[in-house]
Amino acid sequence: MAKTPKTTQKKSDFILEHPDVPAKEIVAKAKGLGIALTEKYVYTIRSVARARKQRDEDRARAGVGPQSGASSPVGGLLLAVAAEIGLGRAIELLEAERKRVAAMLAR
Repeated sequence: MAKTPKTTQKKSDFILEHPDVPAKEIVAKAKGLGIALTEKYVYTIRSVARARKQRDEDRARAGVGPQSGASSPVGGLLLAVAAEIGLGRAIELLEAERKRVAAMLAR
């Protein structure tokens, strides 16, 4: 008996490599490669991937992440204050402070 080669690819990677292929076809292709999947699993993996992608895009749009000031204690405090008083009011206060500092530096 010939042994079927073992695949080292993760199931989720296999699913995500075929984003436009229907779940039923993914299950059939995986079965041909010796990977056991169900349609429900395919839907779950795709759903989690979409949610993760959306979360990352939202964070990038908001400027929150390892490169943002939110990771510092002062940045976190600033975000907390903005959340408490409202973003519009926080921006007004920051603009007023920016103008005050610019005027002091211009002297």
